[in-house]
Amino acid sequence: MNYGPQRHRADPVARKRAIESGRILFGGAGLASTPVIDYRSYTDHRENGDIHMIVHQFSTRQRLSNANGHADNHVMQVGGLWGYTEERPDLAEIFQQMDSWLTAINSDDSLADLSEKVVVNKPITLSDVCWDNSGDSRIKIEETQTFAGTSRCNELYPAYPTPRHVAGAPLANDIVSCQLRPINASDYSVRFSIEQIAELNTIFPNGVCDWSRGDASAARHQGTWISFGPSPVNLLQ
Repeated sequence: MNYGPQRHRADPVARKRAIESGRILFGGAGLASTPVIDYRSYTDHRENGDIHMIVHQFSTRQRLSNANGHADNHVMQVGGLWGYTEERPDLAEIFQQMDSWLTAINSDDSLADLSEKVVVNKPITLSDVCWDNSGDSRIKIEETQTFAGTSRCNELYPAYPTPRHVAGAPLANDIVSCQLRPINASDYSVRFSIEQIAELNTIFPNGVCDWSRGDASAARHQGTWISFGPSPVNLLQ
């Protein structure tokens, strides 16, 4: 983990295989028909930082939306007292909710696709939630969790962008190596001098990311339970 200051690039074969095999999480396929309760403690303000930033929660939801047109099988719960005791009851409640959800899906004898059954059978009492633990008594706030906004949950648990997002990457953050385009001064909200533009071109001699063009590998997810071999069954192509 002793990184040097030099820029480095992802291995082109590794990044392609990661996308094709689902090692870079894909929102469709199996995940489209999976009930998901994304619960977490909030660690964004932890001293010295923490890799488990809440932004990743919203990236997952965006990947689901991109692949399926919705993320109705995805529930977010933030800031609970995660345990099974009266003092820390929230994890026990989540397991009960998930059990009810899975049981209802399993009992659904309709001809609907599994991804539809997952949405239809989600318990009506299960929703996006955050907890306000700032007072003498904790308050459960049921509201849609959003990456940015002015809601009470946004105030209690603000989400921060990653360096890639600051550089213009989409919220889904599913592009490993971007395709490049020439620097355009009009893309920036500040005015650069001639010297500053020259410095930018020195720093990025091959151009900057054009996030709208997707990953440079042009790879696509190939399916679930993909094999790397040697078995020929469901082998990654």
